[in-house]
Amino acid sequence: MKTFEESMASLTESMLQAARSTQPGSAFRLGQVRRAGHGVLQVDCDGLLLDKEDLWLSPYLSYTWVQDNGADNLLRTGDRVVLLTQDEQDYYLLARMVRA
Repeated sequence: MKTFEESMASLTESMLQAARSTQPGSAFRLGQVRRAGHGVLQVDCDGLLLDKEDLWLSPYLSYTWVQDNGADNLLRTGDRVVLLTQDEQDYYLLARMVRA
């Protein structure tokens, strides 16, 4: 016979598995730009290194700049970004985020 603690651990694990199967996680992800500029774009998202070929990019944002002129729409190394994915295959880079 299981102890009370073992029974509760088993019940908790069963509840977590049921919750995961009925309620999918958020489609939104946070990422960090690792490289940007001169036509190069790499974003770290959940441990994946995404290149420009892996991303759909808002037309407002730019990674093709040659000289940083301080514009708000330039993606830069170290920027935090919000991405959206439904299937973890296609990633949509929605916005660059800044601290308030």
